[in-house]
Amino acid sequence: MNQSPDDDPWLGTLERFPTVYHARASWLYDINTESLQKAIFAGLRSLAQEKKSLEITVADIPGYRSGGVVFKFGVGNKDGFDILDDKEAERVIQRIEEKGTFRTLDLVFHLHYSVDDGKRHKVHQDQYLARLTFQPGRVELLLHHLKGVRRIAPDELVRILLSATNRELAQNKYPELELESLTSN
Repeated sequence: MNQSPDDDPWLGTLERFPTVYHARASWLYDINTESLQKAIFAGLRSLAQEKKSLEITVADIPGYRSGGVVFKFGVGNKDGFDILDDKEAERVIQRIEEKGTFRTLDLVFHLHYSVDDGKRHKVHQDQYLARLTFQPGRVELLLHHLKGVRRIAPDELVRILLSATNRELAQNKYPELELESLTSN
């Protein structure tokens, strides 16, 4: 995709975001919004490059097994998502630098689970939609569980995203985000 940011007015947002939320959080920040949004994308890219260890249950085996989760992300674009690979991350950062920060940012999170026993298991994935709304000094995060069995609960996913963003902020010597509130169902 060799589009300039002007060619893609929907970049970052969905036309229709769900109205049912499985988690709602707000974060406080004390840096400029551009640096924060760049840190969020860097945190997402960092999460996508690692496998997080996790104890997993599988339908055909009793108890928990050692396993993991791999994250894949997408950026809203009107009626779908653009996969957040290196090229897309570069395009989003270019959009932030050339047109300014996003007021609203819609993302999709694909959580791919696996069991570490060398056998093939059908382990269902989870899919979440997230909407981040940026206000001066505050971000509101709305999380919708689209499908799956919630091996990672909505509130835990909010904390994972917060932690990944704070790692990026700390590396760049910026103040970290503060969790103001978190509700989940």
